[in-house]
Amino acid sequence: MENKAINFKTFLSTVLMCGFSCLSFAQSDNTKKQVQFVFDQLISVYGSAKSAPKLIVLKKGINPILPANYTTLNGPKIQIDEALYKVCQTFGKDSLNVLAIVVSHELTHYFNDHKFCSDYAYANFKKKNPNLKNAVSEASLSARKDKETEADIKGFFFAAAAGFKPFGLQEKLIDNIYNAYNLSDIQKGYPTRQERKQLAKGAEDKAKELFGYFQEGLKAMEKKKYDDAIISFDKANSFIPYRENYNNLGVAKTLIALQFKVITSEEKHYPDRFSYPVEVDNTSRLNDNYRVRGVEDSNQEQMTLLLKSAQKDFEKAISLDSKYTKSYINLACVFSLLNNPEAAIGKIKELPKEEQETQAALRVLAIAYYDTNEEKAKAIWKMLKI
Repeated sequence: MENKAINFKTFLSTVLMCGFSCLSFAQSDNTKKQVQFVFDQLISVYGSAKSAPKLIVLKKGINPILPANYTTLNGPKIQIDEALYKVCQTFGKDSLNVLAIVVSHELTHYFNDHKFCSDYAYANFKKKNPNLKNAVSEASLSARKDKETEADIKGFFFAAAAGFKPFGLQEKLIDNIYNAYNLSDIQKGYPTRQERKQLAKGAEDKAKELFGYFQEGLKAMEKKKYDDAIISFDKANSFIPYRENYNNLGVAKTLIALQFKVITSEEKHYPDRFSYPVEVDNTSRLNDNYRVRGVEDSNQEQMTLLLKSAQKDFEKAISLDSKYTKSYINLACVFSLLNNPEAAIGKIKELPKEEQETQAALRVLAIAYYDTNEEKAKAIWKMLKI
């Protein structure tokens, strides 16, 4: 009986150990999924010619390593400590929002080539992360503050653009990280905890202001107040060159330019065929008294100036993200309106095959072909049933 009891105890101990082990693996797997989700959401809005860095979720026993950092060692990567995710979980419904703050901060370091920055808390993790030692020590405290503040501002902006709600959480997040990682409030060569929170608050206020301009621009676009939209998007772009800001700037200018377009008899007869996909409402036109500020030339000259400016905006958006389909189609519309159908066709042909076959791409392609190959244009319109 005694042997059986011992065997049963051993069996029970083994089952419990397996249970805890499986639970640990499940928790670790869930952490990776949540971090990957946040990472992917942020990558989708950053928009850059650079490919995404590698994402690594660090797990080394039960001891915290470092919250998060961007490193170029053995290739660019963003490293997130599994213990940080546990800190984020203490925020309940805001857990993904605070995680987005940290991940977005590190992505800003990567996309802006910040070579000497440390981790999110910008505290002294040299002992725990010796790879940072040389790069961090070579940079002045002032320079590090500047780069980290930039990462805070842009990190907040892109987190909000990705659909997260990051504002109003960072002060508590910094405190929780310092406590979880047993960091001293005062560290040589680094801002104090209080200074870190003050810098973060200033960055958050700036990011909120810039994101507010972006939202104002979108609202103005919805109300067809394109001149107001241009002002708002320009203000947002003053600090953060965001691909959607540039794209929307180009759209607003193109829509203004369309008021000066001379409508041909063919276009009057087939309005659906000649409706540019950049338009939100083909029948809308701005007030006839509207004029570009400081420009008193003919309608055609005003239209050309606006379209040339829109062209630069769309090209800038594409330079920030070569896979940003919207700006290719919008740029093709601009080339067509500038009486350059070959360039319009060429821009559509630069898109991946599946994107070339979307309705928006085919519509502008047909308009462009109308001036060079009417039969091709009619074939596309027939396929589109317009």
